[in-house]
Parts: sequence; structure tokens; C-alpha cells
Amino acid sequence: MLTIVHVVNQFFAGLGGEEKADTPVGVLEGAAGVARGLQAQLTGEAQIVATVFCGDDYFPEHCDEVKAAVVSEVRSREPQMVVAGPAFSSGRYGFACVEVCQAVSEALHLPCVTAMHPENPAVGIYRDYHNQRVFLLPTAETVSGMTEALKGLARFICRVGSGVEMGPAHKEGYLPRGIRRVGKADQPGVERAIDMLLRKERNEPFMTEVPMELWDRVRPAAALRDLSSATIAIVTTSGVVPWGNPDGFKIFRNTHWRKYSVAELRCMEAGRWEAVHGGYNVSFMNQNPHYGVPLDTLRALEAERVIGRLYPAYYVLPGNGGAPSVMRRIGQEIASDLRGGGVEGVLLVST
Repeated sequence: MLTIVHVVNQFFAGLGGEEKADTPVGVLEGAAGVARGLQAQLTGEAQIVATVFCGDDYFPEHCDEVKAAVVSEVRSREPQMVVAGPAFSSGRYGFACVEVCQAVSEALHLPCVTAMHPENPAVGIYRDYHNQRVFLLPTAETVSGMTEALKGLARFICRVGSGVEMGPAHKEGYLPRGIRRVGKADQPGVERAIDMLLRKERNEPFMTEVPMELWDRVRPAAALRDLSSATIAIVTTSGVVPWGNPDGFKIFRNTHWRKYSVAELRCMEAGRWEAVHGGYNVSFMNQNPHYGVPLDTLRALEAERVIGRLYPAYYVLPGNGGAPSVMRRIGQEIASDLRGGGVEGVLLVST
């Protein structure tokens, strides 16, 4: 019988909601919480030997520690597969599911299966990894789709566990990872291309062999009419944060942002700030944080009444290796916060 370890968050382990989001890694023997629903769908073909849980807030704040702990718990139980989620549209939970599956598959060479809504920010991270042992199934946006999600997971788990060679994403039902494999086609490339073109011209369904990611087209905002009366904020992807990196940013693939107060500051003093970023030599930024947060120049413009007011905090994340879907979500969150603070213009400092 196929043996499984199921990884869930605090809510789906049955421990509580946001008040338990800082729960560290723990283990419940057998199937617990939502894992009981998955166990019922597996109908005796597989057994969940343990349910590992972790709080939604605890994971991003202790990412490496949590991944190591989960790998240790999985290793001690010697399962044949790990399942995480389903996370639906929850970004924090989805991030944890993808990162745990990646860590387990790398360390223990086990197949891992997770599930979430295709617009979950973590889907971009899953695709970036290009891991042939990790599969992500699409779900509904909300937990109302739990029954169907668990049914789909159970069918897919049993298929993976049977040892058959998994086919391409569109045939097996998981989301594609951008992996290309050499295979033999029934027709030469020129005939396939002409066939696709004719199908497209006739408005008939067809499937491209080289799918391309669609990028958003963003219309620029209208110019500010009067800069001298406008409130301006700094948004930066340079990764300049208070010394010690209190919010645990990583040097790549970050999924969160923060804002830090500069209300009482005239400049960014070296030694009080540091750059957390894997895409450039941070020593120069550490020596002069103004490269990433030009507070001195904006204070001068404020004093000269070139701008009306500098917003009393700056927004930051290390942008290195960010998945487009994650960056889109972060941009929307920052924009919402900026609007709430009455900000009219932004100086976007990139690296």
C-alpha cells in the first residue's frame, strides 16, 4: 500500500485560524484535519501515516528552519510520497506547500503533490523550480471546492503511486512546469505547424507546442498636474532594510513586502541599513543606502518645494527572481496601501 505524509497549515490541521498562524511545526500521527477527508477519498489504496502542520505566519518567518524540520519528520516515517494542501487561493499557504514539496523532493527524492487555484501567487514559484518530481493540481478559488479538490488529489496520487510514467500536463491534469521532453511526433513539424495555422484561421480548437507566458499590458498613469503639492512615496526593489533584516527577506524569490518609517530621518546612514539581494554586489549599497532609497535627495526636493511632501515610510522588497504572479500580487497590495495613505506619486527605485 502506498504510504503518504500530508502537510497542511494550522487551519486545515484543525488547530485554529489566524490566532494560531504563528504555530511552529508539529506532527499528528495518521490522518488529521483535512487529511482525513483525503484518506476517505483514497479508498484503501494509500495510507496517510502522519499529518505535519505549520502556521501560515510561522512558515515565511522561519522558512529554512521549517523546511528542515519537515524533511526530518518525513524522513523518519519513510513514506513513498508527500502531499501538501490544497491551498486554494491562499498565498501564504500556497508558498509553504510549494517550498515544502521542493525541499522534500530535493532532499529525499520523493514525488510530491500539491494543489491550489491557478492564480495563487505560489504557482509562479512552482513553475520556476522546473522540478519533475513535484506536481501541482488546479483547484477552485475557495474552500467550497474542497470535495472536488480532494477527489482530484486522490486520483492523481494513486496514478503517480502506481509507478507509471507521467505524461504531459495537459493530459495528466497538473499545471505545466515549463519542462520540455524529446518525443516522437506522428507528423513532421511543418505539417503540424500548417495544421495549427489552419485550425486557428477556422476558429477551431488547437494546442500550441510552444506555449508563451502572457504579460500584462499596463497603461501609464496620467502625469501629476502639480508636483509641488503632491505626496510622493519611495518604492524600491533594492532590498534595503534595517540592519539585521528583521522581517526575514531572502536574497531571491521573496513573496512579501514591508514598509519602514523614515518620518524622522533626513538621510540613510551607513551601518543602520543593509541590502538583502542576490542580484547585485550589495557592498556598494551597504556603504551608501541612498542608491536604493534616495532619501537625501527627496528631502532636498521637499525643502525646495519641488515636491509637496515625502510619505513618511518607504516600501521595499528584494526583487531578485520574483515570479510574475507574485510580483503582480505584491504590486496590488502596495498600491492599495499607497492609496490608503493618500499618496499621489511614486518614485520606483529598481536595481
